Amino acid sequence: MREIRIFELEHGEPAETWQLAQAMQLHVSEGELWLTIGGDAHDYWLRAGESMELAAHARVWLSAGNDNARFVLALGGASARAAVELRRHRHAPGFAGWVAQALRSLRSRSARAALNTPAAG
Repeated sequence: MREIRIFELEHGEPAETWQLAQAMQLHVSEGELWLTIGGDAHDYWLRAGESMELAAHARVWLSAGNDNARFVLALGGASARAAVELRRHRHAPGFAGWVAQALRSLRSRSARAALNTPAAG
């Protein structure tokens, strides 16, 4: 199973600090993101379309640039870039439509699992 999460940060919000439990792939889908990794002397500015692999147990600091930031974190071998591409190719209208469609799919799977019935078709 893979887990993919989408985050948004607005310009002016305080920097987020995370301690990663496992390796992740970060992909910026909109805006720009400032990233600093503990033990690394460099700061990184990632713009829409850019990705970075983050090592397990790393401490990271994140903040949005002037244009805010939307980014995807993928765990468990998932590709954050693939998740962004999948969202772009959905027929549902925009991001809100994609989220609604994903939630419907998860609810349907949960309901089938709760009833212990196989999927139709």
